[in-house]
Amino acid sequence: MLQLLRSRLGRKLLLAVGVPSFAVGAAGVAWLHFETRGVAPRIWTYALGYVVVVGLGISAILLVAVSVIVERPLARIVEALRRAEHGEFLHRAPAGGDDEIGDLARSFNTALAAITDLQTGRIDDARSMAFLRRELELKAELEAQHRLVDEANRQLEGRLRELTLLFDLGRTWSSTLDLAALLHAVTDLVGRTLGYEAFALFLVDERAGDLVAAAVFGVEASLEGTRVAPEQGAAGWAWQRREVLLVRDTRGDPRRPGERFMRGAHGSVLAIPMMHQGECVGVLDFFRTRVDAFGDGEVRFLQSVASQAAMAIANAKLHERTVALTLTDALTGLHNRRSLFQRLEMEIERSERFAHAFSVALVDVDRFRELNEAQGHLAGDTVLREVGALLVGAVPRVNTVSRWGGEEFALLLPRADTAGARQLAESLRGLVHDHHFAAAGPGGRVTISVGIATYPDDARELPALVDCADAALFAAKKRGRDAAVAYAPGMRDNPARRRDVRVTAAVEPGAP
Repeated sequence: MLQLLRSRLGRKLLLAVGVPSFAVGAAGVAWLHFETRGVAPRIWTYALGYVVVVGLGISAILLVAVSVIVERPLARIVEALRRAEHGEFLHRAPAGGDDEIGDLARSFNTALAAITDLQTGRIDDARSMAFLRRELELKAELEAQHRLVDEANRQLEGRLRELTLLFDLGRTWSSTLDLAALLHAVTDLVGRTLGYEAFALFLVDERAGDLVAAAVFGVEASLEGTRVAPEQGAAGWAWQRREVLLVRDTRGDPRRPGERFMRGAHGSVLAIPMMHQGECVGVLDFFRTRVDAFGDGEVRFLQSVASQAAMAIANAKLHERTVALTLTDALTGLHNRRSLFQRLEMEIERSERFAHAFSVALVDVDRFRELNEAQGHLAGDTVLREVGALLVGAVPRVNTVSRWGGEEFALLLPRADTAGARQLAESLRGLVHDHHFAAAGPGGRVTISVGIATYPDDARELPALVDCADAALFAAKKRGRDAAVAYAPGMRDNPARRRDVRVTAAVEPGAP
């Protein structure tokens, strides 16, 4: 009952107005009954009924008035409040009257409008914050993309520089087939152009079975020529394993890499084998006096440099071997006729420049045809090789010993006049005479005849000089062989001698 009265404003007003009014009316009826009980004892009954009817009427009117004037406007305001509570800030309460309820509705609407504006501002702020946050995210993504692009550009620029350097290196190294010039170019380009402050270029010495430092840069020049055995140091390890060796910190490495080249300093060592067609021609050995000094990209680039260098070195070595084959006699390993004439031409120029004499000696193995027929050609080849070895071992290194052809040899004797050449030729004759040739058959004896001509005493032209030596050799044969004869005037005119046309053909192309 109490909750029912609390829930409605009209009931509260009815209770607040009706109860006192009923009490006053009841008190008046009681007073009227007391005063008129003797005169009109039933009048109080009519008065009480009137009071009840009037009270009920007034209560009904009051309920309707309160409902229309107070409860309904307040209900609309409450409904607006509830809708605002659920987020409907654009809804407004009706405010038609000028009384307090109207003022309340208008104040509520004003407050709701302020709340709406505030909420709109919050929404706008939230949108602005979200937009700003997204803008910052996009900016961060854009900066990250820019960093990636910049890094990619730097990598592309570095790669382009590397490719340009590799192209320049290949062009420079392919411009020469001289091994010494090539090693100088490698040292200059790798050291100065690429900026590697210390390195050594090792070449494989196939005869000795080790590595030799053919060129060094940034270290003591006396280390050039240093030999490294297989598995010794970084270079020996890389050569033997055919693998790149990167020692990021030389301290504590059992292979002791770079010990001789870094002179006790510690740092990093990079050894790259120079591979060409599956063969290792050498090793590039780099040194830096700081730990972890070679990055992965740099190692890959230096592998490309080593590959280029390997190709150039292999071509230069192939060229040297090819030239050696063209200038070397296949049977004896001595200089051939072409090599001899090249050296003769250079010696004539030196003789003219410095005004000194030189001599040419032609050596012929006596009765070689008979030896071939008696012992066979294999025995004859063995005798020729032994004679060639005796001649090379008996003359100074500045002299040139070559195979002239067949059973003949030729010697270039720089700075030797006629007397000196005759003395040397006589010693050579005696050396061969006293040597035992097992392949020569019974007795093992072989003799030689030697003809000598001296420049410029006997001739000033190369064909004539060689022809003079040939004439002297013919004279030695005519004297009974096993003799050394120097040229004398008139020997070329001997009618029994056939002039060696090979001399003219070798020196003067197109001559008969």
